[in-house]
This record gives sequence, C-alpha cells and structure tokens, in this order.
Amino acid sequence: MLTLLRERPFRRLWLSYSASAAATAMMPTALTLAVLDGPHGLSALGLVLGARTLGFVAGSLPGGVIADRYPRTRVLAVSSAVRGGATAVVGLAAGLPVLAVCVAIGCAGAGEGTFRSAYQALVADHVGKDRLQEANAATTLSLRIWLVGGPTAAVALYAEFGRGVSLTAAAALWFGSALLAAAVPAKGTATSPEANTGMLTEFRQGLVEARRHRWFLAGLAALIAWLALGEAAKYVMLPVVSQEKFGSTALIGLALGGYSAGAIVGAMLMSRWRPRRVGIPAMIMLGSYGLVPLSLAYASHSWMIIAACAIGGIGIEVFNIPWFTAIQREVPGRLQARISSLDFLVSYGMSPVGFALIPPLVSAAGAQSVLTIAGLLVMGSALATLLVPGMTRFSDPNNRETERPMVAAAG
Repeated sequence: MLTLLRERPFRRLWLSYSASAAATAMMPTALTLAVLDGPHGLSALGLVLGARTLGFVAGSLPGGVIADRYPRTRVLAVSSAVRGGATAVVGLAAGLPVLAVCVAIGCAGAGEGTFRSAYQALVADHVGKDRLQEANAATTLSLRIWLVGGPTAAVALYAEFGRGVSLTAAAALWFGSALLAAAVPAKGTATSPEANTGMLTEFRQGLVEARRHRWFLAGLAALIAWLALGEAAKYVMLPVVSQEKFGSTALIGLALGGYSAGAIVGAMLMSRWRPRRVGIPAMIMLGSYGLVPLSLAYASHSWMIIAACAIGGIGIEVFNIPWFTAIQREVPGRLQARISSLDFLVSYGMSPVGFALIPPLVSAAGAQSVLTIAGLLVMGSALATLLVPGMTRFSDPNNRETERPMVAAAG
C-alpha cells in the first residue's frame, strides 16, 4: 500500500480523496451544531439533513453519466469545488433562510454523489488491475480513520471558535481536494456524448451493463438488506438497548468505536489478502453483520454487542474492497462511473427506508422479534447470493465465455 502511494498520480488522487473524506466526516456534526446554534434551531435540522441526503441521491444518477462523459479529473475537481462553495456559504453567511440553507446543502450532497462515482472510475484509470485491491484498501483506510477523527475535529472547532468555523474548515478541505484533483494527470476512457443521446439514455446503458453481471445485482440485493435492516437496526435500537438494558449511553460510543476499529482492521487485512474465490469470504463476512441486530436482541453483556459490531466492521471491508475492485475490473472503463453511481444510488438510497420502517415495526411486533428477523435476513440474503453464478469470484462466467471468441478473433 505504501509503495502505491509513492506513485505521484495515485498519491495526488488519494490525497484529494482523503481531504474530501475529512470534510465529509466533519460535515454532519458541523452542520448539526451550526443549525442548532443558529436562528432556526431544532425545527430546521431535519430539513437540512434531509436536503443533504436527497442531494446525494439526486447527484448520484447524473454524476455517473457525467463522469463517463467528461474528463474525470475535471469532474472530481468541480464536484469538490461545488461542495466547498456551498458549505462556505452556510458557514460564513449567518442568518440565511432555511430554504437557502437547504438548497446549499443539497448542492453539497449532489457534489458528493458525483465525486464518489468519478473517484472509483479514476482509480481504475490510474492503477493497474493487479494493484486495484491495494488502492481500494488505501482509500477505505483513509475514510475509516477520518470517520473517527472528523466528528471530533468538528466538535473541537465549534467549542473553540463557534458555529461557522467547523463548516468553513470543511469547505477549505473541499477546496484543497479540488486543487489536488486538478493536479492529477488526465487519463481514462471518458468519451464525449453521442449526438442526440440524452443523460437518461446513457444511464439506461449503465443499467444494461449492470444486468450483464449477475453477481453485481445479487450483491446489490444483499447490500440493501445490510443497510435497510442491519445498519438501520443498529442506529435505531443501539441507543434504546444501551439505555434500557444497560442503564447508560456509554455502550453507544463503545459499540460504534468497535465497529470503526473493526473496519480499519478489515481494510488492512484486504490490502494484503487476495483469496482466489473472493466472493465466498466477502459474502460470509457481509452476512456476519446480522450478529449486530441479534446481539441487540439477546446479549446479556455489553461486550457481546461491542464484539458483534467489531466483527461487522471487519466484515463490511472484507466485502467492500473486493466489491469495488471487481466493478473496476469487470466493467468496461467507459461505463464504470455509471455502474458505481448505480451502486451508491440503490444501496444508500434504500437506507432511509430502514430508518422509517423499524420504529413502527418495533412498536407493532416488539424489539426482540424485529431484531431477530432483521439479523437472520441480513445473514440469509448474503449467503443466498453464493448460489448466483459468478458470485464466488465476483466475475460472471457468461461474460468470460463471450469474451473468449473476441480475443481469439483479435489474435
């Protein structure tokens, strides 16, 4: 991983991502503190945070098409600059109307959706196929470290300097990310749009490509279960279990810390480990996240929940890193950003569904029943995907067969 960072193009790309990851990690905490400390208070917080999520989902769809149409380094730089500008407006201009804040934060969210798709494709443009997993591990490691440090930095800046400084610091990081992205050499397979080809048509081309990869569609289904059932159950029920079963909120921080530590361990593991049938450990470990809702339902000691979260953290990166690598390896370069955007759009777009459904289900059926079903579905959906052809290698055998005659003809 360190040898890869010695290569200037990837190092600049990784530093651009790291600056963006730091700002992204700071943003929810900084935004929450700024809104609560502003003239609109708690009544505006849900609207502002919702605008960010809506912007991300809305930006993911066109973002993939844009990153496949135009030079990706430029797309990366512009998306970071948009986020920096929108965040700076909110941080520096006190007393903005709620609508103006929502629009600005929605633009920042859209920039995030575009950035992620462009970055995933750019990694494949600049890194050889044999080192993609190493590059994705370096990316994930940076993200996980900042997800721990970002909120802490936002709180410290707020406590020392007041409401606008943490947002302004995030904006500065995004401007730095834009400058670093602009310094990455232009390279890749992005092409100009065909005449009379609309954005929706080009997105549909991405859907056609996605259907060629059965392992990708199956993995998306498992990810939806992971987010809508496992992840949502953790965030909704962990505070309840911590308070009602163990008598304090200390478990919340310990469990989330265990998850982050596990994710860092998983990223470091996958920087070196390359199993031949990578889909088997990936899907088993993705399914291991089902232990989290099950532990919330049945654990008699807090360490059981912390351990389950740590295992879940390891598991998500044992899945994520080979998953991103497979998309970069199996999908043609001209379509990679669209496939990545579909990944982000479907998986993260489903996350709010779980947050909305779990509370009324718990009220109707009881926490233990809902958590048990959620845990078993997370496990079962992940393991069931191993029956899909190509899932054990994250490579569809049908596509390999169709490529052989083309290679022979070229020879």
